[in-house]
Amino acid sequence: MQIGRRGFLKGSGAAAAMAVLAPSLLPERAEAAGRSGSGPDVAIKVDVTKCIGCWWCYAACKHNRTHAETARPDWEGPPEIGPHTWTTLFTALRDGDEWDWRRHACMHCANASCENVCPTGAISHQGTAVVIDQEWCIGCGYCVHACPYDIPHKDEHLGTTRKCDMCIDRTRNGEIPFCVDACPTGALEFGERNEMLSLARERVELLKSTGHPRAFLYGEHELGGLGVFSVLDEPPPDYGLPEDPKEATASAWAKWLSGAATAGLIAAVPFWFLFKRASKHSE
Repeated sequence: MQIGRRGFLKGSGAAAAMAVLAPSLLPERAEAAGRSGSGPDVAIKVDVTKCIGCWWCYAACKHNRTHAETARPDWEGPPEIGPHTWTTLFTALRDGDEWDWRRHACMHCANASCENVCPTGAISHQGTAVVIDQEWCIGCGYCVHACPYDIPHKDEHLGTTRKCDMCIDRTRNGEIPFCVDACPTGALEFGERNEMLSLARERVELLKSTGHPRAFLYGEHELGGLGVFSVLDEPPPDYGLPEDPKEATASAWAKWLSGAATAGLIAAVPFWFLFKRASKHSE
């Protein structure tokens, strides 16, 4: 019984030590992960006024396993983002008979909360793209809870978290993402970020001058600037976007771990008394 007590308390002590040491490990973890990575400063421009809800971006994404079932899902029940659905559409019915759509996938934030809270450095910037290294992901789920856009999702079968990587295997070779390549209307464009921003600003000004006074460029400044920004004809909430997304700090995962360790220690107290009482009874 004495050995069992020691083993249990040793495990609790290790958890507490990890919680105490975690903040001091953050600088090394961030340096190992690398914020800037490598690759060009590019972006995807989404123009909702040109989107016709054809679902080609959804069907073209090679990571969407569900697109084999139907190339055009129901607008009233669009597929949700998940470990096997990396690109979908946000759909909204206006005035009872008019639909609006927006390509919905990872925003590839410059100040990415998922990267900030990742305790293993599995999430990093590769140029603009925020990529999850499946070899280093431990499936802790911190990124899932930290993302203000609810993008990363854990694959329960593989045990790791997955999301859009902006077709990094294509873009690093000078090609464009599959979703952009498939768009038939020009609602999606891909290129050098400053060029895309310039085109987006021009488009917003044109919309304002032609009957859309609430036209808005979303993503130029949010979270340090998004790798996927949107030309909107209505305010962000109308397209399912938070007006003021918040960035999770780099110490968030340490705080969560500390909380878990504290809970573990509290739970250990009654067991310690049980071990002690049983030991005295044995003696």
